[in-house]
Amino acid sequence: MILGGPSGSPFFNASVRIRGGILISYAMQNKLSFGTKVLFGSGAVGEAVFLGLFNTFIQIFYNQAIGLSNTLIGAAIMLAMIGDAITDPAVGMISDRWRSKHGRRHPFLFIAPVPLALSLWMIFHPPAFLFGPEQTPNQLGMFAWLAVMTIISRAFLTLYSVPHVALGGELSKDQHQRSQLFSANSVIAYASGASFAFVAWSVFLAGDRVRASDGATVPGQLDPAAYSPMILMACGLILVSIWICAAGTYRHVGRLSAPEETSKLTLVKALREILGTLQNKNYAILLLGFFFFMLTSGIFDTLQVHIATYYWELPGSDYRWLAIVIAPTAILGALIAPPLMRRFDRKPVLLVALAAVVVFAQLDVDLRLLGVLPENGDPDLLPYLLANRSCFGIAIGLGSVTIMSMIGDIVDDNEVKTGLRQEGLFYSARAFFAKASYSVGHFVAGIILDVFVRLPTGAIPGELDGGLLVRMGITAGPVMAVSATISWFIYRRYNLSRSDHAKIISELEQRAATKAEKLAE
Repeated sequence: MILGGPSGSPFFNASVRIRGGILISYAMQNKLSFGTKVLFGSGAVGEAVFLGLFNTFIQIFYNQAIGLSNTLIGAAIMLAMIGDAITDPAVGMISDRWRSKHGRRHPFLFIAPVPLALSLWMIFHPPAFLFGPEQTPNQLGMFAWLAVMTIISRAFLTLYSVPHVALGGELSKDQHQRSQLFSANSVIAYASGASFAFVAWSVFLAGDRVRASDGATVPGQLDPAAYSPMILMACGLILVSIWICAAGTYRHVGRLSAPEETSKLTLVKALREILGTLQNKNYAILLLGFFFFMLTSGIFDTLQVHIATYYWELPGSDYRWLAIVIAPTAILGALIAPPLMRRFDRKPVLLVALAAVVVFAQLDVDLRLLGVLPENGDPDLLPYLLANRSCFGIAIGLGSVTIMSMIGDIVDDNEVKTGLRQEGLFYSARAFFAKASYSVGHFVAGIILDVFVRLPTGAIPGELDGGLLVRMGITAGPVMAVSATISWFIYRRYNLSRSDHAKIISELEQRAATKAEKLAE
């Protein structure tokens, strides 16, 4: 039986079961079913769809379809993501402290989807008064709309995503089960994100169409009228998937950790707790490495649809295969992550994954700059691009599961040192630093597109001069990879091994046993 009663009672925090007079360890009491792992991972669908739309289409929609300056788009995204970075640890600390009969995390999972879906719709539907004659946008007004709507939408994404990943760290304290849980989450995220992208390019953005603003015949992604049905479908998926996750994992509320008795949360205290996470050396290493990696990620995500549209001149019927191939390959990476970590430990797996990400994120562009790849339109080009994207997907899946699992281990280490379970704080503090650097990457990419690449608005694929395309390739190739390479050297300093974590879990079990014995007296 479980000592004590419902979540929130003093007995519950003992986190120990006694069966037949035998003390059952953390690992044994938190055995998770396959269904639980799938239901937890189902919540990743909504986040994957939102981020896929945001990261892939915001820049090209607002610049090429609407006419807003790339620099202003980058500035709006940077402001929004800095705001988002601030809300991440705030939501994490609030959910760590939340007291209700529905637990610490689930109230947020039920509340967030509706405003998240509504704000996503508003991003892709700027009001008519922001357009002048001939559909020319008011630059400052459109910038303000994009910034405000993006801040709002990402705040509601945080209201869901931080409690969701914290729930993943809380459902099991067993290292291998935790790896499996985040592996399932990653598998579902990649599958749903790639599937949605495949449908988007196959149905909503397929073929050429006449753009109403200037009468030009353009691919679907350059026509603003193509986006409404795609966004409507995305909003429905966000609502359904997150609510399935919340309802499906709700039965575990009674056995999850209850909030510790802490003082009232203030701004000063919040900042102190965020900075306090840096006292853990391994966590500080992860954050610093992630900061540089996300600089590269921001540039990569900004440029990818531009590279596909103008650099490779791929029609939607081809680009959809690049979108879908990321799913099985990233899933493969996510699935092999737990056994590889069990065999080789977390650090070497992460270093190999990150090295592969750096190489394959830019390899195809670099080969084109060197004149190795076939010309655009050659039927041999797509297989090269698919092979490179497949290797990239495996590395991304492998690395993402490893990073999330490492943070769970660090949370255990922190509990030994402080006595507090702070999954929400640690996962959200990571997001804080990641999004801050990611936003800078978007901003830098926007400036580069305007100042260095000099991409005009309303550009037509196949009509850009060769010098512009070379500059775009240099940006998406060697320039993009610099900060990710720096992150690899930083991650080499991580030193929380499997044997260290086993000692941490042993210490937590001993403390729990002692607490249980005292409560039983």
